[in-house]
Order: sequence, then structure tokens, then C-alpha cells
Amino acid sequence: MRETPRRADARRNRERISRAAAAAFSELPADGPVDLRLEDVATRAGVGVATVYRLFGGRAGLVRAAFRALLADELGPLAAVAATAPDPAAALRAAIT
Repeated sequence: MRETPRRADARRNRERISRAAAAAFSELPADGPVDLRLEDVATRAGVGVATVYRLFGGRAGLVRAAFRALLADELGPLAAVAATAPDPAAALRAAIT
């Protein structure tokens, strides 16, 4: 199913909330329960909790978005360098190691 294009402010809110969620999840203890309130993420992102529910549908959607944001932040620069290198596979291997 294709996603409907969003307004610029909705795209910005989605990005801010995703990044706020990724930061909040990274602060939780690795071996403890995932005890993160959506209200806390909304406050951190500077939006209302209704906006979080509207854009992500709930906790599961927010977790997926936070994971994507984290991957994009960590792997995006590596992939960009590898894509422009004369030997992309070698560049990616070097970046990973």
C-alpha cells in the first residue's frame, strides 16, 4: 500500500518524533523493560501525544520509526561513502571494519 504524501509540517514532526524516540530508547537500560511513555517522547519532540498516535499509530509504529532513524543515522553516511567510491564493496567493508 502506498503512503499518502504528507504536508511539510507533518514530515518535520515525524522526523522530530522519530529522532526523539531513538534518543529516549538509547537512554534506557539495555537489560531492563522498555518502559517509555509515548507522552514523554511527545514532550521531548515538542508535540502533543495525539500527534504521535496520528503519525505512528502507537508504540509499535514508533519503535519501528526510531529503529529506522537510528539505522539511517549510523549507516547512511557509510553507504554514501561506499556508493561514491571507485570500489563500493571495498569501501563498505573498510568502513564496517
